[in-house]
Amino acid sequence: MTNQSTNRSVSPLRGFGGFFIVLTALIALFACNKPEAQYSPFICIDQFGYLPESQKIAVLRSPEIGFDSTENYVPAKKYSLVDAKTGKTVFSAAPEQWKGGATDPSSGDKAWHFDFSSVTQKGTYYVFDPEKNVKSYEFKISENVYKNVLKQAFKVFYYQRAGFAKDAKYATEAWADGASHLGELQDANCRKWGHAADAGTERDVQGGWYDAGDFNKYTNWTADYINYLLLAYEENPAAWTDDFGIPESGNGIPDIIDEVLFGVQHLLRLQFDDGSVISVVKLDEAAPPSAAKGQSLWGNPSTSATLSAATSYAYAAKVLKQFSDNKEYVALAEKLTKAAEKAWNWAEKNPDVKFYNNSWEHGTQGLAAGQQEVDDQLRLEKKLHAAMRLFALTGDKKYQTFFDKNYKQTRMIAWSWVAVFGEANQDMLLNYAQLKNATPEVAAHIKQVYRSALDTAHNLPAVQNFVDPYFAYQKDYVWGSNGTNAKQGAIYYNIALYNIDSKLATDAKRYAEYYVHYLHGVNPLNMCYLTNMSKYGAEHSANTVFHAWFHYGNETWGGVGKSTYGPAPGILVGGPNPAYDWDKCCPKNCDSDFNNSQCFAHDISRLRNQPAQKSYLDMNMGWPLNLWSVSENSNGYQVHYLRLLSKFVK
Repeated sequence: MTNQSTNRSVSPLRGFGGFFIVLTALIALFACNKPEAQYSPFICIDQFGYLPESQKIAVLRSPEIGFDSTENYVPAKKYSLVDAKTGKTVFSAAPEQWKGGATDPSSGDKAWHFDFSSVTQKGTYYVFDPEKNVKSYEFKISENVYKNVLKQAFKVFYYQRAGFAKDAKYATEAWADGASHLGELQDANCRKWGHAADAGTERDVQGGWYDAGDFNKYTNWTADYINYLLLAYEENPAAWTDDFGIPESGNGIPDIIDEVLFGVQHLLRLQFDDGSVISVVKLDEAAPPSAAKGQSLWGNPSTSATLSAATSYAYAAKVLKQFSDNKEYVALAEKLTKAAEKAWNWAEKNPDVKFYNNSWEHGTQGLAAGQQEVDDQLRLEKKLHAAMRLFALTGDKKYQTFFDKNYKQTRMIAWSWVAVFGEANQDMLLNYAQLKNATPEVAAHIKQVYRSALDTAHNLPAVQNFVDPYFAYQKDYVWGSNGTNAKQGAIYYNIALYNIDSKLATDAKRYAEYYVHYLHGVNPLNMCYLTNMSKYGAEHSANTVFHAWFHYGNETWGGVGKSTYGPAPGILVGGPNPAYDWDKCCPKNCDSDFNNSQCFAHDISRLRNQPAQKSYLDMNMGWPLNLWSVSENSNGYQVHYLRLLSKFVK
């Protein structure tokens, strides 16, 4: 009885305990039923992720100017970094306002920064706003976070190969295709422009890459791609393994070298016995590329094309000599050396031979698209580049003498100018400066000018002072701004790479990395500018690209979600271009009512009169909206992105 009485005496407490248990259960139930956090377009992160040691900053944006200006966002007092697998908060902090609440004219946004750099643990995370129950896209922190991204972006060169089958083993069924441009009167027996019926002009011009969204091949630009692929390899060989998923993978040679050789073999086919080199090859277009049946045509040799080829021949020969145990590569290096010297000798005797393609004035309208011929200044810089590479290869003093005598005429030296529009001559000069047998005074002068030119308003001061709330400042957003973005990042990385200023080396790498993050989603559109990358970690990547294979309206490849497959993964699209405009025939003079109606096929208000960084539309329609000036790809954009990204692959 005593025990029972005692038990009864505590029953009110037991009742309260029961109430507490029920209350706790209800709270837990409410928490479980709390709506899942939705993605917010106002929390911008690198959608792939960050290296553990990297600075990691989410940009919180409130649109004030532009197409989204009515969608203001008030940031939370505190943000959390959440482990996406466990749901646990691993870090919290208050955001820091950019420039005291100023509106950035380049993006039209106000911004705040949430810095979670202290988190270094490998994992998958998202940034969380607890006040609005919204979050960023998920991303990873990992030592190898960019390796698979690099693989997909590099594989774009494989998809761009002309005259080479894309086997489903490497391209998957989605982008498999037969070898293109190997039919009658195509690349294997290509004839001269203006002499399409003359079999005596036939040349084998197989190989090389479709240059951009068009399928043409331009020697001046192909040589640039080869040079920058080789630079990317030499600057960080560890990033470039033999497992990138191309047909040559597993052959014991880094896949990037295999890709270079595909391009170099094409350039060798373009050289005549006298040393001169064809300037341009026009290819027919179709989707898929193997369906293109039209005749291929080549354009005359020129001094600029021949000097460009000499540069790539010499550079490739020098790198191939590193593979001294491969007899095939040793023999090819010797062949390339002779080709480079022949090209140099021809250019010496023919210093001003020009060829303008696609020009009414020169009677070549319709021969390819973009104009590949250069002016006198660029021709001189090409000759200096050829001299530098031949000197590095052969040690012949005649090339060094020419270089030392003329290097001061380059834009970088003459104008004390370092910018994204002079990257080839800048990198050429820096490469000479790091040669062991470079003239010491010349090497020192080059580095001194490069360093001083970086202190101009639109270089180091802009990024050091966070002029852009997205950290990736560009002075000018123009056609191909994503490519120039990658170049700007490389300009800063060069400070560390070429020992320009040892005190700035660590910061310079961080500045360069900002530009990688921008292209991966830290931008006003919260968009990864690589195509079709959701499978590889970027949930909001570009859906379309202006490209003859992946063209507008194509039911198989035209766009992600609008066609069976969309474009191939990893293609860097052109980027914001505030100079965009529809065709001059719009809105009422495009020859028919239907054509006129196409001026309004898409709302281009998101492109016109916008802040520079918002002047982009994920659309690939051609004439008369002419969206190639925002969404077309280029191997030039691609190779500069690859070079920059590879610096952060270990």
